[in-house]
Parts: sequence; C-alpha cells; structure tokens
Amino acid sequence: ETSAPPSRCPGLFPPPASAGPASPFAAARPAARARCRAQVGAPSMVFGRVWNFVKRHKKKLIFSTIVVGGSYVAWNVLLPKLQDHLMNMMLAKLAGGGDSAESMEAKRRERFEHKQQVADAHARKKLAALRAKQNANFREEACTARIKEAQGKEAKLEAFKAFQVECLAKAVSALYLLHLSLVLHRIGFNIAGRELGTASGDDEAHAAFLQTLDNLEECSARIADAIRKVVRECIVETSVAPTTLVGQMTLEKLLTKASREANKELLAGSKASALLLPDEVNERPPKAVKRLLDEARDYLDSPQFLQVFEVATTRGATQMSRGLEQEITQAVGGDGPWPMAKFFGPLTKLAGLCLDDSDGDYSAKDFSRRFAEEPRLAEFCEGLFFQDARA
Repeated sequence: ETSAPPSRCPGLFPPPASAGPASPFAAARPAARARCRAQVGAPSMVFGRVWNFVKRHKKKLIFSTIVVGGSYVAWNVLLPKLQDHLMNMMLAKLAGGGDSAESMEAKRRERFEHKQQVADAHARKKLAALRAKQNANFREEACTARIKEAQGKEAKLEAFKAFQVECLAKAVSALYLLHLSLVLHRIGFNIAGRELGTASGDDEAHAAFLQTLDNLEECSARIADAIRKVVRECIVETSVAPTTLVGQMTLEKLLTKASREANKELLAGSKASALLLPDEVNERPPKAVKRLLDEARDYLDSPQFLQVFEVATTRGATQMSRGLEQEITQAVGGDGPWPMAKFFGPLTKLAGLCLDDSDGDYSAKDFSRRFAEEPRLAEFCEGLFFQDARA
C-alpha cells in the first residue's frame, strides 16, 4: 500500500494516529518557548535599570567624568608643557648666571626710589621735635609785649622792627631746618641704603649711624641765632621797614638772601659736617659707624651739597612767598603791595606749617613733595647710592 500524500487541507485528510508512545520532549516545548520569550525581553529590562541608575546618580557621574577627563588632559597635555618651561628656566639661569643685567638694574633702581621716599618720611617724623625747639628759640610773645609797653612813636617803631626781625627770622629758620633735615636724611639713607641687605652690610652699624642724624636738634639754637643775625643785616641792607610796601617778589628775595647769607655763616668752608654730625661715636660698633660718618662728612663738606641745599632753599623760599601773598590776600584783600607789618602774622603761621607733617598747602609734606622734584637733588642722591656702580 502506498501512504496518502500530506494534504494541505487538514480537514479533508486528518493526520494519522501515532502508532507509538508520545515523545518525551513534547511536554518541554511550552517551557522552552516561554524562556525564549523572556530572553527576548531581557535586554530592554537591563537597559531600563541602567538608565534609572544613571538618572539617580547623574551629578556624581558628571563630576567623575570631569575629574577623569581633567586628569587625563593635565597628565598628557599640561605636564609636558610645565616640564619644558621649568627646563627652559634652568637653562636660562645656567646660561645667564641668574637675572639679566637689565633686570638687576631695574630692581636696584626700584630700591633707590624706595629709599628716597623712606628718607623723606623719616625726616618729616623728626619735625615735631624741631618745631618744639623752634618755638623755644624765637620770642614773638616778648616782642608783642614790648610793642604794647613802648611809649612814643620812636619806641613803638623800634619794637615793631624787633618784631619784624623775629617773625622773618623764624620763617627763614623753619625753611632752613626743614631742608637741612631732608638733605641730611637723603645723605644718610643713601649711604646706608646701598649696603643694607648685602653681604657687606652691618645692620647694627647702619641703625646706629642713622641715629646720629638726630644731632640737628642739638644745633637748632645755634642755627636760630645765626639766622636772626643775618636777617637783621638783610633788613638793614634792603631798607625794608615795618611800614614799607612789599609784595611776593620782595618777600621771596628777602627769604632767599637771608638763607644764602646763613649758608656762609653755618655751612660754607667745611662747616656743615661739624655743625650737623656729632664729633664722637659712643655706639657699640664704633669702627663701622665711624666709617659711615666719615663718608657722610665728606659729602656734607663737598661743594655739591651746598649747591643742592641752595637750590632746595631757593625753591622753598619761592613757595613760602607765594603762600604769604595768598594769606595776606585772604586776610586783607587787594592786589598789593602791602605794609611789611601785615605779614608778621602770616610769617609766623607758615613757619609753623612748614614744620608740621600734615596734609595741606605749605605743610612739611607739601614742601617735601616739591623738594623731591628737584633734578639736582636726584642727581646728587644717585651719585651717593650708585657710587660703586659708577666707580
């Protein structure tokens, strides 16, 4: 017999009944199909869990990514560049022996400018003591009392002339002391300043040397007496009486002339060092201090010192005469000239102001600022500070 061919129509030809027992894999087929379906959906479930984890820890993951990426960039990009830069610096130092000549000169120039400012600041700090000495050396109150007690026209005139001498001398003395202190401190600080911080420097000796600059206080009475004398002579020579009409130019000439005559009396002919510096050194390192003092004496007795001091006091006299004109214009008015007696009060006022380290016009700080602008002073100080470089 031939078996019937498989039919494409299951209803017409039903499948023949199985002759043997059922296959053992038949029961396992449904479970296998279920596992297959589960395995097909597994990747989507894993991706969902990962995505949820990312959302929960988003900030931590971003931070970790930045740290890891930055570390990578630093290690692979920045570190080689830094190593190259350090190597170039070492090679430059080995080749050039450290800083370049231009760099060293710029640093030294900066240190020089700083020393000038420090010197002027220290000089102004000493002005309070000088002002007290100044007030004790001049006797305006006694002169005003003498004017009140004077009987008759001639006696009154003589009393006014004495008052004129005292007021003008006090103004000249104030200018003189201020600029002496400024120039003296410039000399001292430039001598000591070029050695401070170097291998040859002796800080203890430098400090002791700078203390000797206070000797100006001890000679202030002698300076006041000499200036009073030359002012009296200048007034007689110029015939300026209390009733004489004067203006800014006349006052400037009087102040300048008196100051220069005082130079002849006090500083010229190698007198400056004997006046301004102590004769003996009582400090613990006397040899080192004596060396610095001897150098300071040489500069004080040099023609350059006197030239610089005359330029400085002349500039100061011009500034003070303008201040006097401003004071009298505000007090009296008019365009001038005015009687010399009208200036007695302004002379005393500006004498105090120029020894007062405060802000404002015609104060010590104002005079000091204009003093520092003088080109000859700068040249003189550069010769002191850069002495070894120019030798």
